[in-house]
Amino acid sequence: MDDTKQKIFRDPVHGYISVPSSLCRAFIDTPIFQRLKNIEQTSMRPLYPSAHHDRFVHSLGVYYLASLAFHHIKKNTNPEYIKSVDLDHYKPLFLVAALMHDCGHAPFSHTFEEFYNRNRRAEEFLFSQVDTKFKKDYDHNYDTRGKGPSDHEVFSAAIFLKHYATAFRQLFPDQDPIVIARMITGCIHQPAKTLKEEVENCLILLINGQAIDVDKLDYIQRDTWASGANNVSIDIHRLLSVLELSTYDNRLVPAFSKSALNVVQSVLDGRNFLYNWIYSHHTVCYYSRLLSEAIRQLSHLLSPPEKPDRLLDVLFSAESFERPVPVGNSLLYLPSDGDIFYLLKQRHNDIKEIGELLSRQPRLVPLWKTFAEFELIFEKKKDLTQRESVRTRVKDILSKVIKEESHLQSIITLQVKPKLAVIHENELYVSLRNSVVPFKSIATPPAIKENVSYFLVFIPRETADLAESCISALSGSKTY
Repeated sequence: MDDTKQKIFRDPVHGYISVPSSLCRAFIDTPIFQRLKNIEQTSMRPLYPSAHHDRFVHSLGVYYLASLAFHHIKKNTNPEYIKSVDLDHYKPLFLVAALMHDCGHAPFSHTFEEFYNRNRRAEEFLFSQVDTKFKKDYDHNYDTRGKGPSDHEVFSAAIFLKHYATAFRQLFPDQDPIVIARMITGCIHQPAKTLKEEVENCLILLINGQAIDVDKLDYIQRDTWASGANNVSIDIHRLLSVLELSTYDNRLVPAFSKSALNVVQSVLDGRNFLYNWIYSHHTVCYYSRLLSEAIRQLSHLLSPPEKPDRLLDVLFSAESFERPVPVGNSLLYLPSDGDIFYLLKQRHNDIKEIGELLSRQPRLVPLWKTFAEFELIFEKKKDLTQRESVRTRVKDILSKVIKEESHLQSIITLQVKPKLAVIHENELYVSLRNSVVPFKSIATPPAIKENVSYFLVFIPRETADLAESCISALSGSKTY
């Protein structure tokens, strides 16, 4: 990693980003990575039209923050804690994982990523390239967290091993690329049996952790900048400058000094702002649903009747990263946002959702727009079972208000689950008065709920004058 030749990228968020020329040749200047220039970073452009940033520049940003983080870890960590472990050994693993963490990301941000792992295909693709210990730790992490990595993380790890492991080994013969797959998927050693594995776990959590990692730090800053929204200010340089590896409960953990406590809280607040008010905005949710429904209907039109999802399986496949694959009357290679729109526009007369996507004239309007409104409307139905009963019977309930069958069948219900950051005991640590403590033990109790979930109901624009009657029927305040 001491490559003297550097390639300089000008980034509007972080300034100048320097990447060794050897990494550019091996990873950045390749078709798979360049594809990320045509993958939008978020789904929020229907709400914020200036948010035209992509996964390519986000990946560079994560690389930049990882390089800062590693520099300060090496500078700040007490040598007694890591003993004979050579931190520099992990530098290429850490930086390449940061650079390549999204290399297999689906088109249109997270809207389509589920298609990569239909029938657990992405996991099978990854498991075919890793060792037994990785699989065991992966399953253990899934069981203890209650959820596994995101589908795009699994697929990206598999794509890296399939297409870049050889190039990585040529640059770094003494390194194991499977460690990069661990970092991309957040697959820590369970348990860490050696000090080296403890160090690896710390670095894994700084790429893909539950609380604060370099991926989150970049997208919080970048998505805020691109949207123009007035989010909180986060001094990332201050935060990373006090990052170290320290000990807690007889194990090595990443920790931040007390001098950056306010920045730690700002990161959590900034992330929750994005999930509460931007990613979960009713307009963003509505157009994401249109896009998802349109591609499903396109698959039914272009696939054999006996295999209606055949198009999805071909388009969102490992094979599409290796060679052109047949999709309808076309051949697609390294599918991107533009390819999806190309396919959809060919059938705009057959799929009504495509017209809405192209015109941005929604046929449906929401009965309410925010979680706060939802809570007020359903204040008499606090029980989750009651609310779920309403969600599953929306059309039946509203049939008493909306009489025309075509309008009734047009109603859609969207479940919204903002991924709000609520820090648990063993997810974030700070160095305070010569000891390390969990951030949760000293932080102000959060004013947010964990596992927030609610639903939105959209009715035809022609029936908008019945909105209040619909709300009354759903909330149970009136009987029709």
